Amino acid sequence: MADADRRPAQLREDVAVLPEATAAAVSRLFREHNRLLVGYLAVRLRSEQEAKEVAQEAYVRLLQLKEPGDPVLLRAYLFKTAANLAIDRLRHRNVRHRAEEHLMFPVEVATTSRESDDPARQLLAREQASQLLGYLQELPAKCQRVFSLHRLDGVPQREVARRLGCSERMVRRYVTYTMLYCSLRSEGMAADQVRRKVSL
Repeated sequence: MADADRRPAQLREDVAVLPEATAAAVSRLFREHNRLLVGYLAVRLRSEQEAKEVAQEAYVRLLQLKEPGDPVLLRAYLFKTAANLAIDRLRHRNVRHRAEEHLMFPVEVATTSRESDDPARQLLAREQASQLLGYLQELPAKCQRVFSLHRLDGVPQREVARRLGCSERMVRRYVTYTMLYCSLRSEGMAADQVRRKVSL
């Protein structure tokens, strides 16, 4: 099978509808640099699967360019785009881990290296963290902002109050309400029920 035929299906479909010059440029980049790109991303993300996903997204970004430009610059753009996407993933992962540590929610966190390598545990932790972040998004913007600054970013309550123009007492109320809200939602209570039961 030719190298070009090993491209992911979505990439092949996207290339098929592009101007010939752009399609050729992206295909050549894939053939010549995909293994290096995925290897580079795998080291940063510590996950080959995530590396492949990020690489695929970087190619999609490349396909959105109107003009392919110089091949050397295009290669640099590909790697820079992939690096930025990897950084975004790492930041999201860091926020998720902080949420697992601080929220009043029964998130199962691996405590040994053997457990942390267990795919089932990793999947469960990702699903629970995703659920948690979903609960946070149901809250008013002020609650999300206060909670993110204080509990996830570690900003002291006094500094949070100063930044947002409210009292430390209100910061404490926002944080407490957010934690209680997420806890009740995790127990199966509907969002409107929680709002009726607990108020700011």
